[in-house]
Amino acid sequence: MAETTTEQAGYPSLSYVAYYTLRRDIIYCDLTPGQKLSVRDLEEQFGLGRTPVREALVRLSELGLVYTIPQSGTYVSRIDLQRAEDARFMREHLESSVIMECCARLTDEGRDSLEHVIDLQEQAVASGDARAFFEHDNDFHELIFKIAGRHTVWSTLEAHNTHLQRFRWLRTQVKGLEWDTIMNQHHQMLKAITSHDPEEANFLSIAHAHLMFSEYLAVTDAFPDYFDRL
Repeated sequence: MAETTTEQAGYPSLSYVAYYTLRRDIIYCDLTPGQKLSVRDLEEQFGLGRTPVREALVRLSELGLVYTIPQSGTYVSRIDLQRAEDARFMREHLESSVIMECCARLTDEGRDSLEHVIDLQEQAVASGDARAFFEHDNDFHELIFKIAGRHTVWSTLEAHNTHLQRFRWLRTQVKGLEWDTIMNQHHQMLKAITSHDPEEANFLSIAHAHLMFSEYLAVTDAFPDYFDRL
């Protein structure tokens, strides 16, 4: 009988675990742009051999998150604002349509889930927990796609939005860019969805997507070494 791999058995491969962890650390700037990554240190960190670690780095390279300089090493890439803007553009045009479907397909369970995520995000604001705020922000938008029956579309967006995620995380770290602005827009979007008002939800979704990049100068000025400029 052929040996069953972890992926065939429904478990993530070792290289995927390394990839996912490194991707997360790059998004949250635990690994900062320009930082050198030691393959040997990563092998020790994950308890893996060289092959799965290198496979993870290849996957990250394909997303533009790391790059290799021959005879020097592998480094965390700076945030590519063009890639971030492209991801924002895709999300704006897809979510503004999906949110209209969400209005039509909303159930009591879906409404309760959206309200629960909003409550969790409010708690994060009150406690000043940036990471929880950021994660629940993503949860809110993912739920909109899920309720609309478009979760596969969300997964496709997630595969291409890492530079936008990195930008959005840094936005939470900039003084003067208040989290309340995002919360107010989320409350307005929730009201439009629960009122089954697709036109208003569409308008608010587009305005919300524009917010992501209307503040980019404040973010790039706060972290000038983290970005490749447009």
